[in-house]
Amino acid sequence: MKELKIGTSWVRGVVGEALTPELIVNFACAFGTWCNGGPVVIGRDTRRSSPALRAAVVAGLLSTGCEVIDLGVCPSPVLSFAVRELGADGGISITGGHNNARWNALKFIGADGALLNPVKSEELLDLYHGSTYALAPWDKIRAVSTDASLLERYLEHLLAAVDAEAVRKRHFRVAVDFCNGSCVEPTVRFLEALGCTLQPVNEQPTGEFAHAPAPNSTNMQQLAAIMRWLQADLGAAINVDGDRIGFVTREGTALSEEYALPLAAGIRLKRRPGTVVTNLSTSRMIDAVAQEHGQKVVRTAVGESHVIDQGIAEDAVLAGEGSAGVAALPTTMMFDGLLTLGFVLELMATTGETLSTLVSRIPRYVMRKRQLACPPNLVYKVLDRFRARFADREPNCVDGVRVAFPDAWLHARASNTEPLLRIIVEAETSGRADELMDEALTFARRATFGHGGI
Repeated sequence: MKELKIGTSWVRGVVGEALTPELIVNFACAFGTWCNGGPVVIGRDTRRSSPALRAAVVAGLLSTGCEVIDLGVCPSPVLSFAVRELGADGGISITGGHNNARWNALKFIGADGALLNPVKSEELLDLYHGSTYALAPWDKIRAVSTDASLLERYLEHLLAAVDAEAVRKRHFRVAVDFCNGSCVEPTVRFLEALGCTLQPVNEQPTGEFAHAPAPNSTNMQQLAAIMRWLQADLGAAINVDGDRIGFVTREGTALSEEYALPLAAGIRLKRRPGTVVTNLSTSRMIDAVAQEHGQKVVRTAVGESHVIDQGIAEDAVLAGEGSAGVAALPTTMMFDGLLTLGFVLELMATTGETLSTLVSRIPRYVMRKRQLACPPNLVYKVLDRFRARFADREPNCVDGVRVAFPDAWLHARASNTEPLLRIIVEAETSGRADELMDEALTFARRATFGHGGI
Protein backbone atom coordinates (compact mmCIF):
# COMPACT_ATOMS: atom_id res chain seq x y z
CA MET A 1 0.00 0.00 0.00
CA LYS A 2 1.30 3.44 -0.91
CA GLU A 3 0.35 5.05 2.38
CA LEU A 4 0.77 8.80 2.79
CA LYS A 5 0.18 10.01 6.32
CA ILE A 6 -0.60 13.69 6.84
CA GLY A 7 -0.68 14.62 10.51
CA THR A 8 -1.16 17.80 12.47
CA SER A 9 2.36 19.03 11.79
CA TRP A 10 3.97 16.66 9.31
CA VAL A 11 3.67 14.62 6.15
CA ARG A 12 5.08 11.09 6.25
CA GLY A 13 5.40 8.16 3.84
CA VAL A 14 7.56 5.46 2.29
CA VAL A 15 10.20 7.06 0.09
CA GLY A 16 9.79 6.28 -3.60
CA GLU A 17 6.17 5.26 -3.11
CA ALA A 18 3.88 7.79 -1.44
CA LEU A 19 6.68 10.22 -0.58
CA THR A 20 7.73 11.54 -4.00
CA PRO A 21 10.00 14.45 -5.00
CA GLU A 22 7.02 16.30 -6.49
CA LEU A 23 5.07 16.03 -3.25
CA ILE A 24 8.06 17.24 -1.19
CA VAL A 25 8.63 20.26 -3.46
CA ASN A 26 4.96 21.20 -3.30
CA PHE A 27 4.79 20.96 0.48
CA ALA A 28 7.96 23.06 0.73
CA CYS A 29 6.39 25.65 -1.61
CA ALA A 30 3.28 25.69 0.56
CA PHE A 31 5.35 26.13 3.73
CA GLY A 32 7.46 28.88 2.18
CA THR A 33 4.26 30.66 1.17
CA TRP A 34 2.85 30.17 4.68
CA CYS A 35 6.04 31.78 6.04
CA ASN A 36 5.54 34.75 3.67
CA GLY A 37 8.93 34.16 2.10
CA GLY A 38 10.73 34.76 5.39
CA PRO A 39 13.73 32.91 6.87
CA VAL A 40 13.28 29.13 7.26
CA VAL A 41 15.70 26.82 9.07
CA ILE A 42 16.08 23.25 7.78
CA GLY A 43 17.89 20.16 9.04
CA ARG A 44 17.86 16.43 8.37
CA ASP A 45 18.54 13.07 9.95
CA THR A 46 20.96 10.42 8.68
CA ARG A 47 18.62 8.31 6.51
CA ARG A 48 19.76 7.47 2.99
CA SER A 49 16.78 9.38 1.60
CA SER A 50 17.26 12.55 3.65
CA PRO A 51 19.80 14.29 1.33
CA ALA A 52 17.42 13.82 -1.61
CA LEU A 53 14.48 15.20 0.37
CA ARG A 54 16.68 18.06 1.53
CA ALA A 55 17.33 19.03 -2.11
CA ALA A 56 13.59 19.04 -2.85
CA VAL A 57 12.83 21.09 0.28
CA VAL A 58 15.50 23.67 -0.59
CA ALA A 59 14.16 23.98 -4.13
CA GLY A 60 10.62 24.56 -2.93
CA LEU A 61 11.56 27.09 -0.26
CA LEU A 62 13.91 29.07 -2.50
CA SER A 63 11.27 29.26 -5.21
CA THR A 64 8.98 31.13 -2.80
CA GLY A 65 11.67 33.67 -1.95
CA CYS A 66 12.59 32.26 1.46
CA GLU A 67 15.99 32.68 3.02
CA VAL A 68 17.06 29.09 3.77
CA ILE A 69 19.40 28.41 6.71
CA ASP A 70 20.60 24.82 6.30
CA LEU A 71 21.98 23.15 9.45
CA GLY A 72 22.81 19.90 7.65
CA VAL A 73 22.56 16.74 9.77
CA CYS A 74 20.77 18.15 12.77
CA PRO A 75 18.51 16.80 15.56
CA SER A 76 15.00 18.23 15.59
CA PRO A 77 15.40 19.88 19.05
CA VAL A 78 18.46 21.79 17.79
CA LEU A 79 16.47 22.95 14.78
CA SER A 80 13.60 24.07 17.04
CA PHE A 81 16.08 26.05 19.15
CA ALA A 82 17.59 27.59 16.01
CA VAL A 83 14.20 28.84 14.78
CA ARG A 84 13.66 30.69 18.06
CA GLU A 85 17.26 31.85 18.39
CA LEU A 86 17.43 33.27 14.85
CA GLY A 87 13.92 34.73 14.84
CA ALA A 88 13.07 32.65 11.77
CA ASP A 89 9.53 32.34 10.47
CA GLY A 90 9.63 28.55 10.59
CA GLY A 91 11.60 25.36 10.18
CA ILE A 92 11.42 21.99 8.45
CA SER A 93 13.01 18.93 9.99
CA ILE A 94 13.55 16.16 7.44
CA THR A 95 13.26 13.02 9.53
CA GLY A 96 11.29 9.82 9.75
CA GLY A 97 11.67 9.82 13.54
CA HIS A 98 10.81 6.44 15.03
CA ASN A 99 9.80 4.86 11.68
CA ASN A 100 12.12 2.40 9.93
CA ALA A 101 14.57 3.46 7.23
CA ARG A 102 12.06 3.03 4.37
CA TRP A 103 10.05 5.95 5.73
CA ASN A 104 10.81 9.63 5.90
CA ALA A 105 8.88 12.78 6.71
CA LEU A 106 8.78 16.55 6.87
CA LYS A 107 8.09 18.01 10.33
CA PHE A 108 6.85 21.60 10.15
CA ILE A 109 7.90 24.01 12.89
CA GLY A 110 6.40 27.44 13.56
CA ALA A 111 8.14 30.66 14.55
CA ASP A 112 7.73 29.73 18.23
CA GLY A 113 9.88 26.62 17.74
CA ALA A 114 6.93 24.24 18.24
CA LEU A 115 5.43 21.85 15.74
CA LEU A 116 2.46 23.38 13.96
CA ASN A 117 -0.79 23.12 15.91
CA PRO A 118 -4.06 22.03 14.20
CA VAL A 119 -5.06 25.58 13.21
CA LYS A 120 -1.71 26.41 11.61
CA SER A 121 -1.57 22.99 9.99
CA GLU A 122 -4.96 23.58 8.34
CA GLU A 123 -3.67 26.84 6.91
CA LEU A 124 -0.66 25.03 5.45
CA LEU A 125 -2.80 22.24 4.00
CA ASP A 126 -5.15 24.77 2.39
CA LEU A 127 -2.17 26.28 0.58
CA TYR A 128 -0.91 22.84 -0.47
CA HIS A 129 -4.23 21.53 -1.74
CA GLY A 130 -4.98 24.78 -3.54
CA SER A 131 -1.47 24.99 -5.05
CA THR A 132 -1.58 28.69 -4.21
CA TYR A 133 2.16 29.27 -3.92
CA ALA A 134 3.76 32.71 -3.87
CA LEU A 135 6.63 32.17 -6.34
CA ALA A 136 9.51 34.64 -6.36
CA PRO A 137 10.98 36.14 -9.58
CA TRP A 138 14.44 34.95 -10.62
CA ASP A 139 16.23 37.97 -9.16
CA LYS A 140 14.65 37.48 -5.69
CA ILE A 141 15.88 33.91 -5.18
CA ARG A 142 18.48 33.85 -2.41
CA ALA A 143 21.56 31.79 -1.64
CA VAL A 144 21.40 29.04 1.00
CA SER A 145 23.24 29.94 4.22
CA THR A 146 24.22 28.24 7.48
CA ASP A 147 25.21 29.24 11.03
CA ALA A 148 28.13 27.35 12.56
CA SER A 149 27.61 28.91 16.01
CA LEU A 150 24.13 27.48 16.60
CA LEU A 151 25.23 24.18 18.13
CA GLU A 152 27.39 25.99 20.68
CA ARG A 153 24.48 28.25 21.62
CA TYR A 154 22.16 25.25 21.89
CA LEU A 155 24.59 23.55 24.28
CA GLU A 156 24.73 26.68 26.43
CA HIS A 157 20.93 26.62 26.48
CA LEU A 158 20.95 22.98 27.70
CA LEU A 159 23.57 23.59 30.38
CA ALA A 160 21.59 26.55 31.73
CA ALA A 161 18.54 24.28 32.20
CA VAL A 162 20.24 21.72 34.47
CA ASP A 163 22.42 21.81 37.60
CA ALA A 164 25.58 21.22 35.61
CA GLU A 165 27.92 21.62 38.58
CA ALA A 166 26.15 18.90 40.57
CA VAL A 167 26.49 16.51 37.62
CA ARG A 168 30.18 17.38 37.08
CA LYS A 169 31.02 16.34 40.62
CA ARG A 170 29.80 12.80 40.00
CA HIS A 171 31.94 12.01 36.91
CA PHE A 172 29.29 9.69 35.50
CA ARG A 173 30.04 7.08 32.84
CA VAL A 174 27.18 7.18 30.30
CA ALA A 175 26.62 4.67 27.50
CA VAL A 176 24.53 6.07 24.64
CA ASP A 177 23.06 4.09 21.75
CA PHE A 178 22.67 6.57 18.89
CA CYS A 179 21.00 4.10 16.49
CA ASN A 180 23.20 5.58 13.74
CA GLY A 181 21.26 8.84 14.01
CA SER A 182 21.91 12.58 14.09
CA CYS A 183 22.73 13.19 17.77
CA VAL A 184 26.36 12.13 18.08
CA GLU A 185 28.09 15.53 18.03
CA PRO A 186 25.64 17.34 20.35
CA THR A 187 25.72 14.43 22.81
CA VAL A 188 29.52 14.20 22.83
CA ARG A 189 29.84 17.88 23.57
CA PHE A 190 26.99 18.00 26.10
CA LEU A 191 28.31 15.11 28.17
CA GLU A 192 31.84 16.46 27.96
CA ALA A 193 30.61 19.79 29.38
CA LEU A 194 28.90 17.86 32.20
CA GLY A 195 32.12 16.07 33.11
CA CYS A 196 30.78 12.69 31.98
CA THR A 197 32.58 9.94 30.11
CA LEU A 198 30.68 8.86 26.99
CA GLN A 199 30.69 5.27 25.79
CA PRO A 200 29.06 5.40 22.32
CA VAL A 201 27.13 2.56 20.71
CA ASN A 202 25.99 2.53 17.05
CA GLU A 203 27.40 6.00 16.51
CA GLN A 204 28.31 5.75 12.80
CA PRO A 205 25.87 7.67 10.49
CA THR A 206 25.54 4.83 8.00
CA GLY A 207 22.12 5.75 6.61
CA GLU A 208 20.68 2.57 8.03
CA PHE A 209 19.84 1.63 11.61
CA ALA A 210 21.31 -1.08 13.82
CA HIS A 211 17.81 -1.76 15.16
CA ALA A 212 14.33 -0.24 15.12
CA PRO A 213 14.75 3.45 16.06
CA ALA A 214 12.08 3.90 18.76
CA PRO A 215 13.83 3.97 22.18
CA ASN A 216 11.71 1.34 23.93
CA SER A 217 12.69 -1.62 26.08
CA THR A 218 12.58 -4.06 23.16
CA ASN A 219 14.90 -1.97 20.99
CA MET A 220 17.34 -1.34 23.86
CA GLN A 221 18.25 -5.01 24.36
CA GLN A 222 21.65 -4.65 22.68
CA LEU A 223 22.54 -1.80 25.02
CA ALA A 224 21.15 -3.67 28.01
CA ALA A 225 23.26 -6.72 27.18
CA ILE A 226 26.55 -4.80 27.27
CA MET A 227 25.88 -2.46 30.20
CA ARG A 228 27.72 -4.54 32.81
CA TRP A 229 30.67 -4.99 30.48
CA LEU A 230 30.78 -1.22 29.90
CA GLN A 231 30.60 -0.54 33.67
CA ALA A 232 28.51 2.56 32.98
CA ASP A 233 26.39 4.39 35.55
CA LEU A 234 23.60 4.97 33.05
CA GLY A 235 22.58 3.72 29.65
CA ALA A 236 20.49 5.74 27.20
CA ALA A 237 19.10 5.16 23.72
CA ILE A 238 18.26 8.30 21.78
CA ASN A 239 15.98 8.49 18.75
CA VAL A 240 17.57 9.18 15.35
CA ASP A 241 16.31 12.79 15.37
CA GLY A 242 16.91 13.44 19.08
CA ASP A 243 13.35 13.95 20.28
CA ARG A 244 12.94 10.78 22.37
CA ILE A 245 15.16 8.93 24.83
CA GLY A 246 14.93 5.67 26.76
CA PHE A 247 17.04 4.46 29.70
CA VAL A 248 18.88 1.34 30.86
CA THR A 249 20.10 0.75 34.41
CA ARG A 250 23.72 -0.05 35.15
CA GLU A 251 22.61 -3.60 35.98
CA GLY A 252 21.39 -4.00 32.40
CA THR A 253 17.64 -3.55 32.81
CA ALA A 254 16.02 -1.80 29.85
CA LEU A 255 13.26 0.42 31.22
CA SER A 256 9.95 1.02 29.53
CA GLU A 257 9.84 4.21 27.49
CA GLU A 258 7.10 5.29 29.92
CA TYR A 259 9.76 6.12 32.55
CA ALA A 260 11.28 9.08 30.68
CA LEU A 261 8.51 11.52 31.66
CA PRO A 262 8.17 10.64 35.38
CA LEU A 263 11.96 10.60 35.81
CA ALA A 264 12.27 14.05 34.22
CA ALA A 265 9.36 15.26 36.37
CA GLY A 266 11.22 14.15 39.49
CA ILE A 267 13.75 16.95 39.07
CA ARG A 268 11.77 19.47 36.99
CA LEU A 269 8.88 19.76 39.48
CA LYS A 270 11.27 19.98 42.40
CA ARG A 271 12.91 23.07 40.93
CA ARG A 272 9.92 24.58 39.16
CA PRO A 273 6.49 23.45 40.40
CA GLY A 274 3.64 23.59 37.92
CA THR A 275 1.22 21.68 35.75
CA VAL A 276 2.26 18.65 33.71
CA VAL A 277 0.54 17.91 30.38
CA THR A 278 0.56 14.47 28.83
CA ASN A 279 -1.61 12.35 26.55
CA LEU A 280 -4.40 9.87 27.16
CA SER A 281 -2.12 6.86 26.54
CA THR A 282 0.61 7.73 29.06
CA SER A 283 1.15 5.70 32.23
CA ARG A 284 -0.30 6.82 35.56
CA MET A 285 3.27 6.90 36.88
CA ILE A 286 3.38 10.59 35.98
CA ASP A 287 0.27 11.22 38.09
CA ALA A 288 2.01 9.68 41.10
CA VAL A 289 5.16 11.80 40.66
CA ALA A 290 3.14 14.99 40.12
CA GLN A 291 1.01 14.28 43.20
CA GLU A 292 4.16 13.78 45.27
CA HIS A 293 5.13 17.36 44.35
CA GLY A 294 1.61 18.71 44.82
CA GLN A 295 1.02 19.34 41.12
CA LYS A 296 -1.72 18.35 38.66
CA VAL A 297 -1.66 16.40 35.41
CA VAL A 298 -3.75 17.42 32.38
CA ARG A 299 -4.33 14.89 29.59
CA THR A 300 -5.02 15.57 25.92
CA ALA A 301 -4.86 13.87 22.51
CA VAL A 302 -1.82 11.82 21.49
CA GLY A 303 0.82 13.66 19.50
CA GLU A 304 3.61 16.07 20.31
CA SER A 305 1.85 19.09 18.80
CA HIS A 306 -1.31 18.42 20.85
CA VAL A 307 0.65 17.98 24.08
CA ILE A 308 2.85 21.06 23.57
CA ASP A 309 -0.10 23.21 22.49
CA GLN A 310 -2.10 22.17 25.55
CA GLY A 311 0.97 22.74 27.70
CA ILE A 312 1.21 26.33 26.46
CA ALA A 313 -2.50 26.86 27.15
CA GLU A 314 -2.12 25.47 30.69
CA ASP A 315 1.08 27.43 31.37
CA ALA A 316 2.62 24.04 32.16
CA VAL A 317 6.24 23.49 33.13
CA LEU A 318 6.51 20.01 31.63
CA ALA A 319 4.88 18.29 28.66
CA GLY A 320 5.54 14.79 27.47
CA GLU A 321 4.29 11.42 26.34
CA GLY A 322 4.81 7.78 27.22
CA SER A 323 6.71 7.39 23.95
CA ALA A 324 9.79 8.85 25.74
CA GLY A 325 9.34 12.44 24.50
CA VAL A 326 9.67 15.25 27.07
CA ALA A 327 9.69 19.07 26.79
CA ALA A 328 10.46 21.48 29.63
CA LEU A 329 8.21 24.44 28.90
CA PRO A 330 8.92 27.23 28.13
CA THR A 331 12.65 26.36 28.00
CA THR A 332 12.02 24.05 25.06
CA MET A 333 9.12 23.98 22.63
CA MET A 334 9.82 20.50 21.31
CA PHE A 335 10.56 17.11 22.84
CA ASP A 336 14.28 17.06 23.59
CA GLY A 337 16.10 13.82 24.38
CA LEU A 338 19.35 15.49 25.44
CA LEU A 339 17.62 17.79 27.93
CA THR A 340 15.77 14.75 29.33
CA LEU A 341 19.14 13.02 29.71
CA GLY A 342 20.42 16.08 31.57
CA PHE A 343 17.45 15.96 33.94
CA VAL A 344 18.00 12.28 34.74
CA LEU A 345 21.73 12.83 35.36
CA GLU A 346 20.86 15.76 37.64
CA LEU A 347 18.34 13.64 39.52
CA MET A 348 20.97 10.95 40.07
CA ALA A 349 23.59 13.53 41.06
CA THR A 350 21.48 15.49 43.55
CA THR A 351 19.93 12.43 45.23
CA GLY A 352 23.06 10.28 45.17
CA GLU A 353 20.90 7.36 44.03
CA THR A 354 21.23 4.96 41.13
CA LEU A 355 18.66 4.84 38.36
CA SER A 356 17.40 1.50 39.70
CA THR A 357 16.71 3.03 43.12
CA LEU A 358 14.99 6.07 41.62
CA VAL A 359 12.75 3.85 39.51
CA SER A 360 11.87 1.68 42.50
CA ARG A 361 10.35 4.74 44.19
CA ILE A 362 7.84 5.23 41.36
CA PRO A 363 4.59 3.21 41.66
CA ARG A 364 4.70 0.30 39.25
CA TYR A 365 1.86 -0.55 36.91
CA VAL A 366 1.58 -3.16 34.19
CA MET A 367 1.16 -1.79 30.68
CA ARG A 368 0.47 -3.63 27.46
CA LYS A 369 0.78 -1.99 24.03
CA ARG A 370 -0.45 -3.75 20.90
CA GLN A 371 -1.34 -2.72 17.38
CA LEU A 372 -3.64 -4.10 14.72
CA ALA A 373 -3.24 -3.44 11.00
CA CYS A 374 -6.33 -1.51 10.00
CA PRO A 375 -6.90 0.42 6.75
CA PRO A 376 -7.64 4.13 7.23
CA ASN A 377 -11.14 3.71 5.79
CA LEU A 378 -12.03 1.19 8.52
CA VAL A 379 -10.23 2.39 11.63
CA TYR A 380 -12.83 4.99 12.65
CA LYS A 381 -15.66 2.53 12.15
CA VAL A 382 -13.90 0.22 14.58
CA LEU A 383 -13.53 3.06 17.07
CA ASP A 384 -17.24 3.84 16.75
CA ARG A 385 -17.95 0.28 17.86
CA PHE A 386 -15.61 0.72 20.82
CA ARG A 387 -17.57 3.84 21.80
CA ALA A 388 -20.85 1.92 21.63
CA ARG A 389 -19.40 -1.05 23.51
CA PHE A 390 -18.29 1.11 26.47
CA ALA A 391 -20.99 3.79 26.34
CA ASP A 392 -22.11 2.97 29.90
CA ARG A 393 -18.64 3.91 31.22
CA GLU A 394 -18.71 7.41 29.71
CA PRO A 395 -15.52 6.99 27.66
CA ASN A 396 -13.19 9.90 26.90
CA CYS A 397 -13.41 10.36 23.12
CA VAL A 398 -10.99 13.27 22.68
CA ASP A 399 -8.66 10.90 20.81
CA GLY A 400 -10.14 7.51 19.99
CA VAL A 401 -11.77 5.85 22.99
CA ARG A 402 -10.32 5.82 26.51
CA VAL A 403 -12.19 3.84 29.16
CA ALA A 404 -11.42 3.97 32.89
CA PHE A 405 -11.99 1.06 35.27
CA PRO A 406 -11.44 0.99 39.06
CA ASP A 407 -8.15 -0.87 38.63
CA ALA A 408 -7.18 -0.16 35.02
CA TRP A 409 -7.70 1.83 31.85
CA LEU A 410 -7.95 1.03 28.14
CA HIS A 411 -7.22 3.33 25.20
CA ALA A 412 -7.96 2.46 21.55
CA ARG A 413 -7.00 4.97 18.87
CA ALA A 414 -5.93 5.40 15.28
CA SER A 415 -2.18 5.71 14.79
CA ASN A 416 -1.00 9.17 13.77
CA THR A 417 1.87 7.75 11.72
CA GLU A 418 0.87 4.34 10.30
CA PRO A 419 -2.27 2.48 9.09
CA LEU A 420 -2.80 0.88 12.49
CA LEU A 421 -5.23 0.70 15.36
CA ARG A 422 -3.26 1.11 18.59
CA ILE A 423 -4.50 -0.40 21.84
CA ILE A 424 -2.92 0.47 25.19
CA VAL A 425 -3.91 -1.05 28.52
CA GLU A 426 -2.58 -0.32 32.00
CA ALA A 427 -3.57 -2.17 35.17
CA GLU A 428 -2.38 -2.87 38.69
CA THR A 429 -1.60 -6.54 37.95
CA SER A 430 -0.33 -8.44 34.92
CA GLY A 431 -3.33 -10.76 35.00
CA ARG A 432 -5.77 -7.88 34.76
CA ALA A 433 -3.72 -6.17 32.02
CA ASP A 434 -3.57 -9.35 29.92
CA GLU A 435 -7.27 -10.01 30.40
CA LEU A 436 -8.27 -6.50 29.33
CA MET A 437 -5.90 -6.54 26.35
CA ASP A 438 -7.14 -9.93 25.13
CA GLU A 439 -10.73 -8.71 25.30
CA ALA A 440 -9.88 -5.50 23.46
CA LEU A 441 -7.95 -7.27 20.69
CA THR A 442 -10.70 -9.83 20.15
CA PHE A 443 -13.26 -7.05 19.97
CA ALA A 444 -11.10 -5.02 17.55
CA ARG A 445 -10.47 -7.98 15.22
CA ARG A 446 -14.15 -8.84 15.06
CA ALA A 447 -15.07 -5.21 14.40
CA THR A 448 -12.39 -4.86 11.72
CA PHE A 449 -13.41 -7.97 9.83
CA GLY A 450 -17.11 -7.24 9.94
CA HIS A 451 -18.34 -9.54 12.70
CA GLY A 452 -20.00 -6.80 14.67
CA GLY A 453 -17.36 -6.58 17.34
CA ILE A 454 -19.45 -8.32 19.99
